[in-house]
Amino acid sequence: MQHSVEKTAAELAELAGVPAPHFSKARRELEAEGWLEFTHKEGQVKFFRLGEKATGREVVVPLHRSTG
Repeated sequence: MQHSVEKTAAELAELAGVPAPHFSKARRELEAEGWLEFTHKEGQVKFFRLGEKATGREVVVPLHRSTG
């Protein structure tokens, strides 16, 4: 995971071929199910990485959740 590539929510929406507002709900569901993991936020931009379900790897030290 040290060489992970982080994507913004907007980039993920574009990859999925859906408008960002429609992707927002799907992103929350993917995050809740463990497919995506929120890593951090820079201003209004949220960054994500693949979660445990997507990688098949257990996260030994989970990232701290931002309240923002």
